[in-house]
Parts: sequence; C-alpha cells; structure tokens
Amino acid sequence: MLDTITSSTLSQVCFSVMQMTPANRITEAIETSGVTVSAVASACRVSPQAVYQWMSGETKQITGENLVELAEITGFEPRWIAMEAGPKRRLRPRTPQEEHVLGLMQTLPSYQVELITKIADSVAQPPQGKAVNDGS
Repeated sequence: MLDTITSSTLSQVCFSVMQMTPANRITEAIETSGVTVSAVASACRVSPQAVYQWMSGETKQITGENLVELAEITGFEPRWIAMEAGPKRRLRPRTPQEEHVLGLMQTLPSYQVELITKIADSVAQPPQGKAVNDGS
C-alpha cells in the first residue's frame, strides 16, 4: 500500500495537516495577545458568544470591520487572520499618520485606492540611474 503513495500525495497530506483554519488563527491571535474575549467583543461591538463562535469555527466568516478590529486589538495582521498570508504580526505599531491614511483609504472606491497606490509606488522609487539621498 505504501508503494502507491506518491510524493505529490504526501505533500498534499502534509500541507493540509499544517494549514490552520480561520478559527485556529482567530483563537491564536486572541490567546497569544493576552486580550480577553470580552475586550474583543467590546471592540467589535458583538457579544462574547459571537467571539467564541469565531474561535470554535461555528461562525464561518467574520465581517471585514470585525476582522480589522480584531487585528487592531490583538496586534496581528488581518491578512494573516483571514487567509494565513503575510506576517502574523505587525513589525511595529502604526504611526498616527499611517492610521489616518489607512482610515481615508478605507472610505475610497477601489479605483482611487489603486491610483493612490501607484502614486505612492512612484514616489518611493528613485528615478533610474539616480542614487537615493539618505540624508547623510
């Protein structure tokens, strides 16, 4: 029987075992951060029972607004909580200016967000052939 297991099958089994569910990631974010279920519920404006349902997997999806609030209160990245993508935690707290810009971006239609992202990318990249002045 073992002779028929291919490396592809084995890697699929290993991947499915290693992959966390959204409920696992929500639970990890809450428990690791030391934040109470009551504090999460208050920040998200839901009942503690709703948070326990997220943690148990009884509720299959969490709203975008609640995901952002959960990420904010726990210090975990919303993309990691939702999809296990990117880093688990923010590397540093956001500055007030970053919070302000993110708040504004959340109110804009997607085409404006894309335009602002392109502008920010062009500002962040030095012109080709020119050295970056690091202020020293």
